Amino acid sequence: MTKRTFHIQFGTSADHSLDYLLGMLADVRVTTVQTLQHLSVQELDWQYKEGWNTIGALLAHITALEHYFRIEFVEGRKLTEAETQHWEPALDMGTYLPQLITGQPWDAYQAGLTASRQLLLQALQNLTFKDFTKRLEGYDADTGCNLAWVLFHMLEDEIYHRGQISIIRKLYKEHQG
Repeated sequence: MTKRTFHIQFGTSADHSLDYLLGMLADVRVTTVQTLQHLSVQELDWQYKEGWNTIGALLAHITALEHYFRIEFVEGRKLTEAETQHWEPALDMGTYLPQLITGQPWDAYQAGLTASRQLLLQALQNLTFKDFTKRLEGYDADTGCNLAWVLFHMLEDEIYHRGQISIIRKLYKEHQG
């Protein structure tokens, strides 16, 4: 288990903006893993009410989103039909929620989070400042967006869902007491 460093290292990449992004990626993920590493299968699959997200479903969602953002925005391609079929349930959740309650242990979710992050880091290796800041279509018809914002948004989403997970954990403990 990686320990939080409380520092962002600069000078390891060709551009400091990429160093900053890599530091944020590392810290957000290590915090997510440290927060959740001892959860039981029962905690991962527990629903407060029918139709509510589970911790496991939110972890699957975080993993799927990371694959989606890497493929669509870093690699610059659309999901293949097989990728769409594989990732759509965790991306959309909603009606797919029942199939996201899988009985998997924490280690399976951690393996998914690790694999998605490794693929993202590999895809970012050859990124330049120009790639990081060029206009991409999407999100806003007038201004588009850039990869820097897209990756920030991906991190923002993981942090947001970690907050939801925290609430679900509190509800779980209350209902188990």
